[in-house]
Amino acid sequence: MKVTVEKLPTSEAVLEVDLTWEEVEKASDKAYRKLVQQVDIQGFRRGKAPRSLLERKLGKEYIYQEGLDDLISEAYREAIQEHHLTPLAQPELDAPMFEMGQPYHFRLKVPILTPVELGDYRSLHFEDEEVMVTAEEVERELEALRNQQASWQKVERPAQIGDRVTVDLKLTVEGRTISDYKDNPFELTAERPGLFAGMDEQIVGMQAGESKSFTLTIPSDYGNEELAGKEAHYELTLHQVEEKVLPELDDAFAARVGQYETLEDLRKVISDAIQDRKERQKRQELRDKVLEAVVAQSKIVLHPVLVREEVEDMLHELSHMLERQRMSLDQYLLLMRKSREEYMKELEPDAERRVKQQLVLDEVARQEGIEVTPEEIESVFRMYAQAGQPLQRSEGQIRALMITLRREKALSRLVELATRPVEEGQQEGEVHGEQAQSEEAPGEAAASSAEATPGPEPEAGQSGEAAPSAPATIVVEDQEAPADSGGQQ
Repeated sequence: MKVTVEKLPTSEAVLEVDLTWEEVEKASDKAYRKLVQQVDIQGFRRGKAPRSLLERKLGKEYIYQEGLDDLISEAYREAIQEHHLTPLAQPELDAPMFEMGQPYHFRLKVPILTPVELGDYRSLHFEDEEVMVTAEEVERELEALRNQQASWQKVERPAQIGDRVTVDLKLTVEGRTISDYKDNPFELTAERPGLFAGMDEQIVGMQAGESKSFTLTIPSDYGNEELAGKEAHYELTLHQVEEKVLPELDDAFAARVGQYETLEDLRKVISDAIQDRKERQKRQELRDKVLEAVVAQSKIVLHPVLVREEVEDMLHELSHMLERQRMSLDQYLLLMRKSREEYMKELEPDAERRVKQQLVLDEVARQEGIEVTPEEIESVFRMYAQAGQPLQRSEGQIRALMITLRREKALSRLVELATRPVEEGQQEGEVHGEQAQSEEAPGEAAASSAEATPGPEPEAGQSGEAAPSAPATIVVEDQEAPADSGGQQ
């Protein structure tokens, strides 16, 4: 058997196999001995019928073809092992009909995993900048917390921005009723996007018991194309005006929101929470930058099958997420007004980026000698069990965990290398030049660690560096509360 293997630049391998007729004959003998054990021939026990009778029953060509199929499988397996190929899918076989007494030639084409050629990732350098928390940031979140604890008091004066009003509101467009609310409360805000843009300014100055009609133009960029840019007619009756009463910022307030002894204790907790949040954000951004830089300097050849499989995985992840929200993938696609094929096409760039990150991290792990110990795997199972979400201990789950953790450790190693102090004698200009080059790498920012090291769904987002979340009762995101269900959908 003569086998030649050619690796194509398209991440495929072509196997050309030449067989002598003697090899085909020997393979047919093996096929006969196998088939005679499986076929009943009248007058003979299984395995004892002569070949001539088996050929008469099955056909001579059938036995030869069976032997030839075994030779094809054998040649494929040996070539994969000898040339260290990693097939990504079943091979494409080009096998003509054989002729008795003639040598035989066949061809196999298979998509393979092309090894990543890493750049000089050890030369990359990024500054691990110190995170600072300003007094203004603390006061801003303290004010947000204060607003959460606010109460509302009825007032007998004209409405103004920041008040909460209760109204009857009817909105029509070209004679068609779009919204018709009774006793609907909402806060007046200076900037309201969407369908009710400009409404608040019309209510300012009204008093309880007054009614008003007015016409506004719906923004041209409003999501509903049937309404965008059209005139909207309002009929509104104001029933009640309430002003916001903010609690005093004192020790009593601190005790009420978190049982802190003093207001300064509360400020300290808020500051620590902001610091923690910033540290986690900085850590994630640094990981993203480092990984993107390593990917950008690497030579990566992807076969389309890898991207297709990643797209399928992303759809699978999305489907699970939607199920938790009681929505099917088909319903989501209908809402997005896209076919499955269109949506999959949109996912391809992100899928390609994710696959490149995975392959780079796998190669970094190989070059750095990074492995995952049984104890580390066991700790993950134990962590999920303690959280009340035990994982199934299957071979597939264990393997997925090992891949995920190995990639996570590889990413942590890259960050460690990229942020180590500049060695003496290393040219400062070279370091800054490398940093600038890496920061200007094309493409979007690298994915989060969950995306960079995808595994089975339970492991998504596993990170050895993850920090605990800030207390929900303390850290409040900056936000302006929109109106209630008074048509803000």
